[in-house]
Amino acid sequence: MPKKVFENASHKPHAANAARRCATGAIAVAAILAIAIGSARAAQPAGQADYQQYCSDCHGKDARGNGPLVKQIPMAPPPSDLTLLASARGGKFPFDDVVDVIDGRKAIPSHARIQMPFWGVTLQKPGQEFSPASDAAVKQRIQAIARYLEGLQR
Repeated sequence: MPKKVFENASHKPHAANAARRCATGAIAVAAILAIAIGSARAAQPAGQADYQQYCSDCHGKDARGNGPLVKQIPMAPPPSDLTLLASARGGKFPFDDVVDVIDGRKAIPSHARIQMPFWGVTLQKPGQEFSPASDAAVKQRIQAIARYLEGLQR
């Protein structure tokens, strides 16, 4: 049986294997990062990110009505302490009422309401406003904010 000799090409199989190992390693690192980022998001209660982005400027990061805008813009009435909603109602969190207030489209707006945005309008998907899919997504986000607030009750 004749011997095969890989004179100058003897390093090529090793280089190809090394390249495959590097590519596999990069894919593994990317997968680990994706899992870690997903886990960090999953660890955050649903609704917390939207609350922090849309509500905390007025209601505060701790939801006690002490957001940074309160010092800059006179608000009458001032933002509510959202951690006391259940205690003000005999210990029962008014979930549906909170959802309606956040959404803002159900009640006829009063002058006081004008200060609080109508999140049911603001959170609509651009280009799909008020479509069944957009309304369903808005409802889900608002309910998640309400559940997050429910978890903050004192």
